[in-house]
Amino acid sequence: MYKLLLFVCFCLPAAAVQAQAMPDPVKKVSNKYACGACHAVDMRLVGPSWKTLAAKGYTAKKMGQLIRKPKPDNWPDYPPMAPIAQISDEDVKVIADWLATLQ
Repeated sequence: MYKLLLFVCFCLPAAAVQAQAMPDPVKKVSNKYACGACHAVDMRLVGPSWKTLAAKGYTAKKMGQLIRKPKPDNWPDYPPMAPIAQISDEDVKVIADWLATLQ
């Protein structure tokens, strides 16, 4: 019984975290623009979690516009995001496609 309890307490949460890990192409984009400094998959950091962003249902086009020129009124409970003017449409699409899988 003790071993089962240890498995449930330690192994299952680790498996859940791994299941929500970013795919490599998303990690690459996130690292390139330092997205992880403000965003995590399941929890609020400086900015909203990736899951919270996914719930907005932004298209890749809209997401690109908001990344390049953030609108703080869209996220009143968060500090304003610094614009990332140099992000490519391809990199935005990688993030947007992944966020669509989190909804």
